[in-house]
Amino acid sequence: MFGGGQIAAVDRRAKRLARIVAVIVRGLQTKSYEQFIASFSNPESEPDAFDRLSRDHRFQMRISPACWYDAFASFPPGESPSILIQGCGDDFGVFIAADTQSAATADLHLARGQRAGRDAEAMVQSLRAMHGFTSFAETERSLGIRKR
Repeated sequence: MFGGGQIAAVDRRAKRLARIVAVIVRGLQTKSYEQFIASFSNPESEPDAFDRLSRDHRFQMRISPACWYDAFASFPPGESPSILIQGCGDDFGVFIAADTQSAATADLHLARGQRAGRDAEAMVQSLRAMHGFTSFAETERSLGIRKR
């Protein structure tokens, strides 16, 4: 399905994304909400009043011309901050969730009728093979959560 060159490119992109996720998680651990916004805002894209009140922040990470990720960080009062990251373009359907307490999860998440980006499945596999990433199913099993 994937040629060797394409797999190598996806692996490189996955390593880059994993480093970015690690930097973001470190920011969640060490920065206040305002400091996080200052570090992780796109130019001229500060949170509006509603997001500030909710202590939420949205930003975009451009990985390549055909691949970018939309991120949603949340700093709920009294709880650990977390981030949800959704792949777009070639990685459409990649879904990463991370917080300050556990390993990041990477999975393919698509609404009914949607098609994954051309590299999405390979990206999820590559991320899961890295230290610090797991799947949602593995996390559920480790927590003893059973599906009905």
